[in-house]
Amino acid sequence: MKRWMILLLCAALCLTSGCVSKNPIAYTPIEPIEVEETTPIEPETPSDPEPSEATEPQPAVNEAGRTAEDADLHFDAVTIDGKAIDDSMIRPYDLVIVNCWAEWCPPCVGEMPELERIHQEYPNVLLLGVLSFSYDMDGAKETVSDTGVTYPMFEPAGSLVKLVNRFDAIPATMFFDNAGNEIADPIVGAMNYQQWKAVIEDLLP
Repeated sequence: MKRWMILLLCAALCLTSGCVSKNPIAYTPIEPIEVEETTPIEPETPSDPEPSEATEPQPAVNEAGRTAEDADLHFDAVTIDGKAIDDSMIRPYDLVIVNCWAEWCPPCVGEMPELERIHQEYPNVLLLGVLSFSYDMDGAKETVSDTGVTYPMFEPAGSLVKLVNRFDAIPATMFFDNAGNEIADPIVGAMNYQQWKAVIEDLLP
């Protein structure tokens, strides 16, 4: 009888310890989120790790909050007078201004002499004129001749197609550094010489 009682007691102890070891934290909540937010988890065996996005250089963000992928200025085009140009031309300059216009837009045409004056007075600023919306090439050439502007004029090409399509009104002007990064919010609307000068002086490094 005593031996039988001892066997029953041993069996009971075995069953109890097995349940506890099988699920020792069944009622303990685990909250790993806070740790993950503050401490990156690294693998215990870093042998031959595969390259990951975290280890590669991240794109720089400019003052306007955009990366080069968001607002990169790249183009390969031909000007309306037949000269081949591309984005390599922007490298020597401290500021690049891209003015979107059309020959049927009076404010666009009205500010072109003001922009030509800026072009002549700031050799460290590159001014580019990009035809936008429903323009007429022959009319654009005539307008350029009548206003006497000499900065490059061409149709949208490369990333400029997407950049120009952001606007629903012209004239619209964008500002870039010599790496092609957009450095300020675009200006929609025409401005006079003094207004242009103030904007440029503010943006020049």
